[in-house]
Amino acid sequence: MPDDGVPPRPLPESLTRFLSDPAPRALPARAASRPRSSEAGPLRPNRALRIFLAWALAYNVLGFAIIVLLWKSLNG
Repeated sequence: MPDDGVPPRPLPESLTRFLSDPAPRALPARAASRPRSSEAGPLRPNRALRIFLAWALAYNVLGFAIIVLLWKSLNG
């Protein structure tokens, strides 16, 4: 139930500044880089990815070992 005696509050400029601006134009397409030749072989994973995968594997193996030890101690 709106009150007719109170004028509506204007929206802050931070919410309305983009309403009157035109839509952003599309970025120009970059020149396609030269495709890799199949002779070079597949890309090797970078060092950070290899370290992360090794950490994840060690974390899972350690967790599985702890679960096995707890299972063995409870069953016997």
